[in-house]
Amino acid sequence: MRYRTIQFQPTSWRGRVALVLGSALALALAVAFVVLTLGIALLLLPVVAILVAIGWWRWRRLQAAMREQAAEQGRRNGDPVIEIDYEVLGDPDSRRRR
Repeated sequence: MRYRTIQFQPTSWRGRVALVLGSALALALAVAFVVLTLGIALLLLPVVAILVAIGWWRWRRLQAAMREQAAEQGRRNGDPVIEIDYEVLGDPDSRRRR
């Protein structure tokens, strides 16, 4: 036994026209939102790239200044300062565990 039945049917040609226009408006708004979002993203992409480049440049300057300050402090204390670039090839503890 059915208690209630809900049916969404346009009752006249005006209802059908309203349904078509409403669907077209909703679709147009969705497309406009996507286009606007992509447009803003494309406009902000160069700005973000420039900010990242400036931040990277400032970070490198800060590292160089800190390195120079550490070397200068070592010279003042009379300690020898050796600056090298190195790369860790493996974990030395892993050989001891075997």
